[in-house]
Amino acid sequence: MQELAKVTLENEMDLILAHKRSMKLAELAGLSLSAQTTFATAVSEVSRTTIESGKSGCLILSVDTSQREKYLVARLENNHANLSRSQEGLEYAKKLVNRYTILQHDNGTAIELFFYIAPGFRIDIHKLDEWRSLFRNEPPLSPYEELKRKNEQLQELSERVQKSETQYKTLTNSLPLIIFSLNSEGQLIYANDWLTRYTGLNPEQLNRTGWKTVVHADDYDAFQMLLKSEVLKGTAAVKTQARLKHAPDGDYLWHQLSLTPALADKDQSPTWTGYLVDIHAQKLVEETLKDNQELKETQHQLKENQQTMERYIEELNRSNEELQTFAFVASHDLQEPVRKLLFYSDYLLKLYKDALDKKGSDVLQSMHAAAQRMRSLIQDLLLFSQINKEEIVLRPVDLNKIVGDVLNDLEMGIREKQARIDVQSLPQIQGDDRMIRQLFGNLISNSIKYSQEGTPLVITISSEQKGAAFELAFRDNGIGFDEKYLPQLFTLFQRLHPREKYKGTGLGLAICKKVADLHGGRIWAEATEGSGATFFVSLPAERVS
Repeated sequence: MQELAKVTLENEMDLILAHKRSMKLAELAGLSLSAQTTFATAVSEVSRTTIESGKSGCLILSVDTSQREKYLVARLENNHANLSRSQEGLEYAKKLVNRYTILQHDNGTAIELFFYIAPGFRIDIHKLDEWRSLFRNEPPLSPYEELKRKNEQLQELSERVQKSETQYKTLTNSLPLIIFSLNSEGQLIYANDWLTRYTGLNPEQLNRTGWKTVVHADDYDAFQMLLKSEVLKGTAAVKTQARLKHAPDGDYLWHQLSLTPALADKDQSPTWTGYLVDIHAQKLVEETLKDNQELKETQHQLKENQQTMERYIEELNRSNEELQTFAFVASHDLQEPVRKLLFYSDYLLKLYKDALDKKGSDVLQSMHAAAQRMRSLIQDLLLFSQINKEEIVLRPVDLNKIVGDVLNDLEMGIREKQARIDVQSLPQIQGDDRMIRQLFGNLISNSIKYSQEGTPLVITISSEQKGAAFELAFRDNGIGFDEKYLPQLFTLFQRLHPREKYKGTGLGLAICKKVADLHGGRIWAEATEGSGATFFVSLPAERVS
């Protein structure tokens, strides 16, 4: 059925309108004047009963073209379920129409009156639209009818607005994003259910707290500034990104905020429609891609650095090999001239010392001493290059036997200094016995060399296990040294005392450090100038070669 006109039934004036529009519909359908009056009378009788019941109702006029036979249809809806009040009018009306139906529903009763028509023209959709337009634009016959029509139009508009608002809310609640509206002060005037579901706060609570408990602290200032009308004024659309707290688990997830001005009249305050879209996954992908790019750049840089380092190491190894070769060859080649120099200077000193004057004798003595220093230096250089070059051979080494052999080798120096050597029980380690012997020899001879005149020399050698290593201590009561020299103590050719007073090449402690390094250990010292020194050597108890 096609609805054409509607009249709310509240008073006698509405009854006149119902009769008038029923007559008009019958006239448009091509009925005779008597038939028009019959149809309008039937409608008026039932309408009168509805008005007299004191309940609101309405009349809906339409045309049924769904069957071969065509009917004018008047549907009268009552907002009460008691049909007895409508019986009197219905009893009279059903005699005037072709058929009728009575429909009961929860909100009341509906009576439909059907009046047969046989128009001499075709009633199609265009004809019905034409009739509907006539009813809508029909000039009012009285001020009441005009007010009634205006009121009906307002009610219809209100219903449409409510329906549109309901549809809008249903639509926004069904979309998987947060949708809201802001007034000119940046206050929420509407938000779909997603906002409350996500943040755990309703619009009133968000307005009161200013979103502070929802937006991440690092993003809050920019987010809050964006909601101010001064920032939004004059802009077409605004977008930003912020992290919002997900109420169920407390995680902050990235969202994109979009604000668009809503259409408003000139005299109305501006409003804004906002959208918050979850872009956390996209943000993670961007960060991952950025990190991957930075990682690739770092890897590329590391690869370049590694290649540069490998080139430097290769050059350094080649340089070391050349230096070792040079030191070895130079030491061997220099030994023969020095040996001859020592031989002939010693020969001259023994046979011709008395034939020389004092100056010549002093020169010869200086030459002989210089040759001896040269021989010691060459021997130490040769030893240092060999220690650095030869492969270490690990086997069980009894340190008690090592120290016994070294003390036998240094017997003359010990007797000359009248030194007392206290050796505690020493452990067995994995090491190269030749190198360990060199280490012990250098440290003990060092203590003998730097003893104090007039003070009996005492050297104490002890051991203490610390974890997987043995810490050896070589203590003496010699001249000691200032600890400010510790950084250069174990480097090549470093001397802390004048050569004229203490003989040496400055290679002894460097050799000790090299031996400790090759065994996976370390060496260090503590001393006080004038009160002796202690050299510590830490060596692993066991070491895999």
